[in-house]
Amino acid sequence: MTKMAVIGFGLIGGSMALSWKQAGLVDEVIACGHREESLKLAKEMGAADSWTTSIPEAVKDADIVVVAVPVQAMEKIFSDLADYLKPDAVVTDVGSTRMTVIEAARKGLKEKFRQYAPGHPIAGGELPGVAYATKDLFNDKWVISTPTDEMDPEKVKFIEDAWTKAGAKIKVMSPELHDAIFASVSHLPHVLAYALVDMITKEKYAKEKLGMAGAGFRDFTRIAASSPAMWRDICLSNRTAISKELKRYRQELEELQEAIDNSDAQKLEACFENAMNNRRGLVFSASKQDLGKDDGRSKSH
Repeated sequence: MTKMAVIGFGLIGGSMALSWKQAGLVDEVIACGHREESLKLAKEMGAADSWTTSIPEAVKDADIVVVAVPVQAMEKIFSDLADYLKPDAVVTDVGSTRMTVIEAARKGLKEKFRQYAPGHPIAGGELPGVAYATKDLFNDKWVISTPTDEMDPEKVKFIEDAWTKAGAKIKVMSPELHDAIFASVSHLPHVLAYALVDMITKEKYAKEKLGMAGAGFRDFTRIAASSPAMWRDICLSNRTAISKELKRYRQELEELQEAIDNSDAQKLEACFENAMNNRRGLVFSASKQDLGKDDGRSKSH
């Protein structure tokens, strides 16, 4: 009988529990967190079989321990669970940054670091909380594995295989490459969405503007409804890479503003056409990839 303890039972942790249970990877899920209301809901939903607010209680008999808390809190959680971890148990996480989380695991788990295997599922939703967890959230989605030499290859393979059996696809890359990529295509868009909504809410006619917002605004800012605490921690955890992307984006905006101020139609259209072609290509590539026979494994170091 395989037991999985999930520490931090929100959207991702809850969805992981549901999908792994559905795939027959685990027989029992123990939900652990500090909000009893959410833990009780997890049990009512069938995402968890039992719940506790005690990390030692959750971890002591678990074969798999999933850390699904905001990334800045992970080092303390790793440290709190280390003494209660079974010798043959595997620890994983679902954090959106890799370099700082792996370092947090190294510091928190100490000599038990070899029992750790990192994983970042590229999936989510704009509304946080276990109430929005679904068993199919990770179907055909990428999970990024970022192993290092100090980790036990068998533990890493176990987590990669488990995600695959649960319906996801695995990509393997270095932690450094991961953080550079997702600073650009995930973290930066969230910062921009939050900034745009925040800017408008501080303006004189904010209520009127938001009341007239159409589909374009809603699509662009959908992710600004995500968990502020989670994205605060992601920004701090991956601040170097995100800062670099923000500077590049600011430069792009300055060039566009100059083109608008100078009525430079040619420059504007060139920018928009380049973006359009690549965005449409992205949609086509994604559809083709999902329909293809790719085994989902790509290595880049």
